[in-house]
Parts: sequence; C-alpha cells; structure tokens
Amino acid sequence: MRAKNSLKIAVGNYSLVFKNLLYKITLFVIFALLLGLILRLALQPFIDQLRPVFASVYELIKAIVSGDAHETAITALKDSVSAFFKHLSNNIGGIVWMIIIIVVFAFVYRFLTGVSDCTLMILVNDHMAELAPRSYIGVMIENLKKILVYQLIDTVSALIWTALTCLLTWGVFTLLALVTPLLSLFGALLIIILSSSLYNTVFSQVMANVLLGNHKTVKQALKEGFSFKKEYFWQMFVAYLTVIIILVYLHVSVTLFTFGVGELLLIPFASLLVVCMKTVDYYTICKKKYFIDYDTIIIPKELRENDENLLSNVDI
Repeated sequence: MRAKNSLKIAVGNYSLVFKNLLYKITLFVIFALLLGLILRLALQPFIDQLRPVFASVYELIKAIVSGDAHETAITALKDSVSAFFKHLSNNIGGIVWMIIIIVVFAFVYRFLTGVSDCTLMILVNDHMAELAPRSYIGVMIENLKKILVYQLIDTVSALIWTALTCLLTWGVFTLLALVTPLLSLFGALLIIILSSSLYNTVFSQVMANVLLGNHKTVKQALKEGFSFKKEYFWQMFVAYLTVIIILVYLHVSVTLFTFGVGELLLIPFASLLVVCMKTVDYYTICKKKYFIDYDTIIIPKELRENDENLLSNVDI
C-alpha cells in the first residue's frame, strides 16, 4: 500500500521529474567535460605509448593476410608491448593519481547530485502535509545547510557501502563462477539488488529525520533515524526490494528498446519515486496523516476516531 501511495504521489508531482532532470544533466555535462579534460591530459603519455602497439598489430595482420613473412612484424609487436608495459611500471604514481582523481570526482558528483534528491524530499513533504507547491530553487537555497549536512553523511556512507558491496559481489561472482557462469551473474546481481535495498531501508529515516524532522542536533536525528521498530524495517525492506527489482527491469528494457533515450526520464523519475517512498515511510512511522491529492488523504489508524467517517472533519 505504501509503495502504491508513493507511486501516486510521484505521478502527482511529475513536474519535479523535469526539474530534477535539468539539474542532473547540467551537473553531468560539467563534470564530464572537466573529468574528460583532466584524464585526456593525464592519459596522453599512455596513449602515445599505445599507438606503436596498435600500429604493430596492424602491420602483423597486414603481413598475415598478404602472405608475407611476418617475423619482423611479430618482433616489432613484442618490442612495442614491452615498451608500453615498461612505461606503465615507470609511471605507477601517475596511475595512482588518476585513480584518486576519479574517486574524488565520483565523491563530489555523488554529493552534488544528491542535493536535488534532498530538495525533492522537502517539496514532496510540503505536498503531503498541505498540498503546498513551492519553488524548486527557493527550497534548495532555503534548506541548503541541512541538505549539505545530510549529503556529507550520505556520500561518505554510500562510498563505504559501495566498496564493501563490490568486494562481496566480486567474492560471490568468483565463487559461483567455479560452478557455472550463469549462476555467477545471477548471484552478483542478487547481491547488488539486496545491498541497494538494505541501504535505502537503513538510511531512509536518517534522510527524513535530518531534512524533515524538528531535531535540535544532527546526532539526535541520526539516533532516531537508525532506531525504528523491527516491523517497519522488514516492511520497508520488502517494499524497496520490490521497487528496485522493477526499476532494474525497466532500466534494462528502456536501454534496449530506446537505445538509452528513455533513461533521460526514467532516472529522474526513479529518484522521485524512491524519495516519495522514504517520505511516506516517515509519515507512517511518525503516525502522521498525509495528502496524496486533493481528493485523497491517508489517516493512520491511531488517529481515526470513526472508521466510517474518515474525512468528515477534514477540509480539502
């Protein structure tokens, strides 16, 4: 029911998809250009060393096809490959720096893209609380301090979680590959989906408490966010697991049948849907009533005085 309500709220706020899309596309273009320029300058010496390798491969293939003696081409290929690996061994420091640059860019990019998702949660909260439309940019600027605080927590946690997930996924993949390659792919994908579902479940109320709660300190928000009841935990985990599996299927289908064009809408809509789920969970756990639209309001059982007249005292 909560996933269904979240979907209705997301559809009712569909205009936020395009605002989220514009923000993330702008950010992606800026980061892609900067990272591309930096890597191009850093990789240029390696590219220069690779050119003789490709040239030698071409000459070897040409010699084989034409029926000429290709011993000279083989020798040239060995020499060029040896020179390339020698260049790599002499420039380990440069390789390490490239990896560090990529990790830093990933950290900053994850940090800044999440700002939009935090803004969406606050806007969705305004809709659910009082059907109040507000400015996307205005809300982002007004709540920038607590958004940045949460994003710092989330980005660091997500990077650590991702690193652990990658190690676990690689271990499962390697182990199952000894049995059958198909089973190893299934196991790896299963680990990734379960990890993503668990992360969203664990950090769902942390995000809501920091951004929407009236806590005096971040420590209080974190403590309450991590200490919800077990029954809510499993309900949330199953809901996130179901939605993530559906989203994975949609992402694969859209990529195959639209050559990736459909991702322009699916990615920001998926972000909005997950944000709506987290906000609905927050209202459910806090036992607060909320609007889906002008004609529908959800009232927790604890707040119902008369089950036969749920809307009798509600002004819509």
